Amino acid sequence: MNIKPVETHNRSLVKSVSYRVVSVMVDAVVAYYFTHNIALSAGIVIFVDAYSTLIYYLHERAWAHIHWGRRPAPAMSYAPISSQSEPGK
Repeated sequence: MNIKPVETHNRSLVKSVSYRVVSVMVDAVVAYYFTHNIALSAGIVIFVDAYSTLIYYLHERAWAHIHWGRRPAPAMSYAPISSQSEPGK
């Protein structure tokens, strides 16, 4: 039995959201550094990070189908289950 590692949609979604949380914080600091305006900085961050989240998710899903750079999962070996004979049989 060979179990292949698969990137699920839920995993990609959680990774996308966690990445965006960090990105929003960094973007907010950078935007405020350049604008010195909280309202404008917030607008920039909301706009940029809304479409960036979608782009990252789609990018992650595309890479889930690219096999370049992956190693095959090691084959799992299981000991056969031995059935114990009932006494007298």
